[in-house]
Amino acid sequence: MKRYALFTLLILSIALLTACGAEAPATAEETALPPITADTSIIAEGRLEPAQYADISFSAGGVVGEVFFAEGDEVTKDDILAQLDNVDLLETDVKNAQDEVERAEADILTEVAEAYEALRVAQQRLDNYSIPVEFDGMTPEEAAAEMKIVVDKARADYDPYFGYDNPRGYVKILADALEDAWADYNQALEWMSREADLESAKVRLAQAQADHENLLSGEDIAAQRNLSTAESALADAELRTPIGGTVASLDVKEGESVAMGQASATVADFSNWQVVTTDLTELDVVNVSEGQKVTVTLDAMPESPLTGTVLSIGQTFAESQGDVVYEVTISLDETHPNMRWGMTALVEFVE
Repeated sequence: MKRYALFTLLILSIALLTACGAEAPATAEETALPPITADTSIIAEGRLEPAQYADISFSAGGVVGEVFFAEGDEVTKDDILAQLDNVDLLETDVKNAQDEVERAEADILTEVAEAYEALRVAQQRLDNYSIPVEFDGMTPEEAAAEMKIVVDKARADYDPYFGYDNPRGYVKILADALEDAWADYNQALEWMSREADLESAKVRLAQAQADHENLLSGEDIAAQRNLSTAESALADAELRTPIGGTVASLDVKEGESVAMGQASATVADFSNWQVVTTDLTELDVVNVSEGQKVTVTLDAMPESPLTGTVLSIGQTFAESQGDVVYEVTISLDETHPNMRWGMTALVEFVE
């Protein structure tokens, strides 16, 4: 029974295998593969930073006298963040210099008025002078030189008779000629003197006007230079912000010493942001151009990609892990309240 059952099972197995082998093999349908496209996009890493910020330091060393703001405060351009403890003395120096300038202004205006009056008087004196007929066609200097010759000749003619108590006749003629020569010579000298006074008055007025112009422009006046020096010393003792924005850092405290040029504060305008690349290689930078569009993804906010535009491409290079890299600055078109200075950004340059 067992042998029959085994035989029957063997026959059925052979039949089944024969039936399976007899079936025609199925023809697999061929599926077309998509074309392979090379990825030519340029991707770089960068850092997020405000589009405008300023690192500020004192231009003079000393002890901090007062601090007016704290980190996180909003400031406007030219606000004083802190000042040294000698500001009161420096402000007094500025006030004294301003007083000196005011006195100089008053003195110069007085000199201008007096110079105008001197010119008017000199011109009037010259206009009232009657030039002798014998001086026609001459300048005052020429007339004086000519009359000097006449005086010398008349004196030489009269000298032999000098001392006569009551000159008469020929001697009287020589004496009168000498007297007339002296009179003409003095007339020439007077003419020359009045002309010289007028020229001198013109020079005086020109100098007074130049001094006044220099005073108005702040140049070449000692008092104005002293004021500029005092104002500069006061400015050096003030930590003044050149831009408006937020006090991002403030590293000074009242009573502590600071050195000239020591970094003391950073003010940033967080209303506009930019990304600066850190690893764009020389092979990729040649395919980047100013005005090119980019997509920026911050590591901290991968779900909120941003758009931007290439603002500038660095002309100098740096080396990073053996590669030559160039700094590219990207201006972002939008902002996000969660943005923070220094965040890592992935930059994809759009063709």
